[in-house]
Amino acid sequence: MLRRRRFPKKVKMRKGPLPFKYVLLYTVIFFVLSSLISLWVIDESIEPVLMEVATSEIKRVSAQVINESIDENISEQIDMDEFIIIHGKNENGTPIISFNPKLYNSIRAETIKDIEKKLGIDQGNHIYESKGTNDQDHLNTEVYYIPLGVVTGNSLLSNFGPRIPIEMSLIGNVESEFKTKYTDAGINNGFLELFVNFKVNLQIVIPTYSEEAPVEHTVKIGDIFIPGSVPDYYGGDKSMPAPAIPVPGKDKKE
Repeated sequence: MLRRRRFPKKVKMRKGPLPFKYVLLYTVIFFVLSSLISLWVIDESIEPVLMEVATSEIKRVSAQVINESIDENISEQIDMDEFIIIHGKNENGTPIISFNPKLYNSIRAETIKDIEKKLGIDQGNHIYESKGTNDQDHLNTEVYYIPLGVVTGNSLLSNFGPRIPIEMSLIGNVESEFKTKYTDAGINNGFLELFVNFKVNLQIVIPTYSEEAPVEHTVKIGDIFIPGSVPDYYGGDKSMPAPAIPVPGKDKKE
C-alpha cells in the first residue's frame, strides 16, 4: 500500500506595505540613532575650533590687559633709582643689585590684583572694558556662536548653517617676576634694563571639556645707566695682562 508523503504547507508571504506601527517604530529608531551620531560628529568637530578661537581671544585680551595694568600700576609709579638698589660690582664688573622689598611687594601685589580683576578671574561677572573703545571683552563667561558648517572641514561651507551657542568659562591665576638685563656700555659703564614677566595660568572650561591655556607676556618697564670709575688701564676684552703703571707720589712716600 502506497503512503502519501506529506509536505509542510508553504507559508504565504504577505504582500503589501508594512503595518503603520512597524513603520513608525523603524522611523523613530532611525531618527534617534542618526541624531545621536550627528550630535557626536558635531561635538567632535566643533571642540577644536572652539578651543582655537578661545585661546587666540584670551591671548589677545590678556596681553592688552597686562599692558594697561603695567602702565597704571608700574610705569607711572615706579622710580628706578628707588626701586633698584646697587651694592657695588663683582670681580667681572657686573653690578650687584637688589630690589627695594617694600616697593617690590607693593607693586607686584597691586598689579596682579588689577590683572585678575580685569580678566574676571576673581569676580564671577566682571567685564573687562578696553580703554578708548566701546568694545567689551567678557572673559569669565563667554558665549561663542559656531556655524554648523565647520563640521564639514570645508572653508567654503564653514560659514553656512545655524549658529550653535556654546558657553565658555575661565578660571586661573596670575604670577609675576621681575628680571634684569645688564649690558656693557663703554669702559666700566653699564646699562641695566628692568623687565617684568607675567604668566597667566588659565583654564578654558566648556561643557564636557576643559583645556589649559597658559599665557606669558614680558614687558620692559624701565632702564638705568650705571657709571663706573675710570681705570688706569683698559685692555679691551681683558685677554692681555695689565701693565705695571707707577702711581704718582707713591715712590716719594717710600
